[in-house]
Amino acid sequence: MTEILRYMIVEDDEIDRLSVETEADKFPFLQKIASCSHPLEAFGLIQTHRPDVLFVDIEMPGFSGLQLVKKIAGGDLLPVFITSHPEFALESYEMEAFDYLLKPLASERFARCALRLRDFTRLRSHACAFEKDHDRDTLVIKQGHEKYKLHIGDIYFLEAMKDYTRIIVNGKQYLVLAPLSVMQEKLPGQRFVRIHRSYIVNVDKINSVKSNRIYLPDHELPLGKLYKNALKGLF
Repeated sequence: MTEILRYMIVEDDEIDRLSVETEADKFPFLQKIASCSHPLEAFGLIQTHRPDVLFVDIEMPGFSGLQLVKKIAGGDLLPVFITSHPEFALESYEMEAFDYLLKPLASERFARCALRLRDFTRLRSHACAFEKDHDRDTLVIKQGHEKYKLHIGDIYFLEAMKDYTRIIVNGKQYLVLAPLSVMQEKLPGQRFVRIHRSYIVNVDKINSVKSNRIYLPDHELPLGKLYKNALKGLF
């Protein structure tokens, strides 16, 4: 059974608030607990209700969404920034935002965000520890008293999820308590390439690259503008 994720919306525009709520209503595991038009009002509600997810606009009169998230930093709250301005993306990722959505909201993009939220919280409840001792061909992760050896060649890609990294391996997924930058240091650079702020891919698993998308068996990943030259000579 999927855990219920309680969310709040902080957005000064009523139509945009309704847009977020309409998209969220498509996912039974997302449950609205509050919707407000001003970040200072939201601050008090966050302290009272302790939501799991915060859908927050960046640009609002008097007090921005970025300022609000800085004010409530810490804990398990997952902020998802929503804005009309892509130039805010870098700052939002530096604040460890879970996701960054552009207006007007696209249903397909919101769906990807919602499913990532679901998968992340499900995995987080029994996340693995990353064992630093490993050999050239394996990564070792630990869950409780169990240890797992992941063969590096079987890894499809790794995805940043705040302080965690999700590892996709042959139809299975693991969540380890280590940032993507740490995991990258443990992987052979000639085979694993950073293609986005949030993704590292195993070059051997790539089927094709088209425009700003990378296609693997059963997976489609974004190719970030700053990383478009990363695959030259490798694929």
